[in-house]
Amino acid sequence: MTLKIKLLILPLATLFAVATVNANQTPAAQQPAQVSVQQKAMQLQAKLANVQKQVIKEKPELKKEQENLQASFNEVVTQAGFPKEKEEKLVAIQQKLQQADPASEEAKAMQAEMQKYQKDFMKARAAVMNNKELQKKQEDYQTSLLTAMVEKEPKVKVWIQELNSLRASAQ
Repeated sequence: MTLKIKLLILPLATLFAVATVNANQTPAAQQPAQVSVQQKAMQLQAKLANVQKQVIKEKPELKKEQENLQASFNEVVTQAGFPKEKEEKLVAIQQKLQQADPASEEAKAMQAEMQKYQKDFMKARAAVMNNKELQKKQEDYQTSLLTAMVEKEPKVKVWIQELNSLRASAQ
């Protein structure tokens, strides 16, 4: 069985996940079992992130590889029409929208503006997904990172399997 999980933490990658979340959904609307699964997943993600952080801190070559990958990622995204400024604007709109009354005119205007940025975002996302060189760099980095994480904490493989299982059951 192969272990597959995206361990790389990139600002725009986080935005990819945030862009698909419904900002108006409240935790109270979720089922209790769903919340428990989410809590377990969050705990596993925190453990993995902690090991990842330690490994990157201890291995300067991984830090350098991560920085190079981030630079390549930023270049592809910028060339696709979604520079850092648009990313920051989209995140700011999403944050404001979460605090706004969904029925207000201000919220409707922010949603329209957000849709405009999301079109550019989707174009940039497609460019990232279709860039074979960037995908290869990311796979190489993830392999190096995972190997180092398992060396540091052998339970990493089990945690990844659990996390993948939780994600599959949630779908």
